[in-house]
Amino acid sequence: MSEVTEKAKGPCGPGCTRCGVHEPPTGASPLEGGRLVAASLGVFMLPLVLAIVGAAVAGGEGTRQLLGALGGLVVGLAGGVCVARLARRAGGEERQ
Repeated sequence: MSEVTEKAKGPCGPGCTRCGVHEPPTGASPLEGGRLVAASLGVFMLPLVLAIVGAAVAGGEGTRQLLGALGGLVVGLAGGVCVARLARRAGGEERQ
């Protein structure tokens, strides 16, 4: 057993200093406030909106609408990833 798991076996209360497992993270998160809102809108709403737009633009019935919605969803997912990365970089987080 590792030293950390042996130390963390017992119940820990607030302010436990026996090990470093329960210490709060240091530094501010790069996604706070407006950047967090922008990232979450980009990741969750952009794909949904573009799927609806894709289905509407494709028009027709059944298969065309499905393909349009899937195309819009793929473009929205790629765009959401880009928006989240831009928001994270704007927050000052370094690339790992």
